[in-house]
Amino acid sequence: MYLDAESASIHSRVSLVRPLEVGRAIRAIRTERDLTQAELAAAAGVSRKWLSETENGKASAELGLVLAVLQELGCGVEIVPRPQPQFDLTGHIESFTRKD
Repeated sequence: MYLDAESASIHSRVSLVRPLEVGRAIRAIRTERDLTQAELAAAAGVSRKWLSETENGKASAELGLVLAVLQELGCGVEIVPRPQPQFDLTGHIESFTRKD
């Protein structure tokens, strides 16, 4: 998952795979935009406590609310599959025949 924060200069495209990474990205963008937790929470329709817990990596944060906060920050979420490693059949077979 990538967070696309096009106007957040240092966070323009960040790979996020853990709740703590999502929370840290939200906090970084919020502080870069000079918003308090209370201001962002009110604008996104969430509680300040919920926002604080999310910024601290609470794993059970409701996805709909996370998306509302990201939308309020002018960000979006893009799901990008990770590239799959290519299996090297020749190298694998050769590893059995080598006598290192």
